[in-house]
Amino acid sequence: MRRCTGLVAGAALALASLWCGGSLAAAPPPNGGTIAIQTGTADGEGDPLMALFVDAASAALTAKGFTIFDDPTHAAYLAELTLNRVGVGTGLGKDPQGASVGVVGTGVVVPLSAGASSVVTLQRTRLEIRIRKRADGSVVWDGAAVTVRGGDTRKGADRTVASDLSEALLRSSPAEPKDVVGVP
Repeated sequence: MRRCTGLVAGAALALASLWCGGSLAAAPPPNGGTIAIQTGTADGEGDPLMALFVDAASAALTAKGFTIFDDPTHAAYLAELTLNRVGVGTGLGKDPQGASVGVVGTGVVVPLSAGASSVVTLQRTRLEIRIRKRADGSVVWDGAAVTVRGGDTRKGADRTVASDLSEALLRSSPAEPKDVVGVP
């Protein structure tokens, strides 16, 4: 008798879900709206380059139809950005400086690669974005992207990493990535 009651209750729940249009299921991922960005790092300490990642995530979210708010109390969604950067060893890489050849009196300088390899520090950067409804805190979208690149100290290299990770992570939005997105 108890088994029959359990089956009836399960069937009633399934029918209620179908009849109510799936309202008992999780909320669909957002494809736009107002959103505020909150930041953090995996180790809980601040990262001096976090502003670059916030800018890149803002641009990627804006491209997906979101309007970025500075004040989280007025946004429908909250995006939590978590950044983790760690050195993972060394590798051989081309010298980013290269060699320059110029002809005296012409003002023409042609950059050429010296072909020399040098030891570079490899850095793994992982960006996670979790989008929550501000009203109830429920997670409606979650994803992570990771890259390992040489620790390039040239101006703009960190901005490129931030942009590449943000764009790759949000490329399939509003669909949620099944795995961590790898970025070359």
